[in-house]
Amino acid sequence: MLASLYGRTGRATLGDFVLYRPGAGADGALDVNAWMRGQGQAPFASCVLFGQVANLEYYYGVAPGLADAHGVQPVLYVDVQEELLVVPVASSVEALFRQLAGFMDLLPEQPDFVPGRCSTVMFPFAAAELIAQDRPLVDMMRAGRFDRLVTRDEESQRWMQQVLAASPGR
Repeated sequence: MLASLYGRTGRATLGDFVLYRPGAGADGALDVNAWMRGQGQAPFASCVLFGQVANLEYYYGVAPGLADAHGVQPVLYVDVQEELLVVPVASSVEALFRQLAGFMDLLPEQPDFVPGRCSTVMFPFAAAELIAQDRPLVDMMRAGRFDRLVTRDEESQRWMQQVLAASPGR
């Protein structure tokens, strides 16, 4: 999915999500990943960043080491704005885009929503129920596949429990 998207768009902005350019250079995925890995902070050695929230240090990356038999890689949300926070958000890039679209559909229902302005309601933390519908992701969470990548802070752990509690057939 990601390769196909890169082939069609190169670089794209979808709402406040910015997809990096393929290759090197300004906003290029290669340079962004090299710079982040150079910072020596986990999980950057274990994931490949492909986008971020515009103008913020909220990143999205795939985890190649967790790919399934078909090569499909789950997506991590990495927040380095203040303190490192890492949580799984989708079983694939395609699932992430479905979730982001579903989340944007929910925003007009939020009390602070004003069209064209930022909301205080943030993905993924306000979308635990939506993310819980991603059955392959929930199965991976339950199996402990993300344990070495997810941060152990209270917010991350609480959110993980919310996703698991909201999943169908729990």
